[in-house]
Amino acid sequence: MANPDIGTIACPIEKGCVGKVRQYSKGSRKYYYACKHGMITPNLEAGQAWVRENMKPISPEEQPAPEAKPEPEKTPKPKAKSWLSSLLEDDDE
Repeated sequence: MANPDIGTIACPIEKGCVGKVRQYSKGSRKYYYACKHGMITPNLEAGQAWVRENMKPISPEEQPAPEAKPEPEKTPKPKAKSWLSSLLEDDDE
């Protein structure tokens, strides 16, 4: 599962391309953004500062609610007759 989006940023690779800013959940906690060019992670502190300065944060009200997965309907499976019960039962009735 992807980390939650915390903002958006204008991608410097192509004019008009907007990336979704995320932060690694473990380890370095570095910012990165994902757009149509892929996942871009500035590794140096200057690049991390650029992301912090240029991103537009998403307010909690604007964030989409996580999609609830519909639970599959539970239907009881018909029990298969064992070979012994099929021999012992009388099908003539």
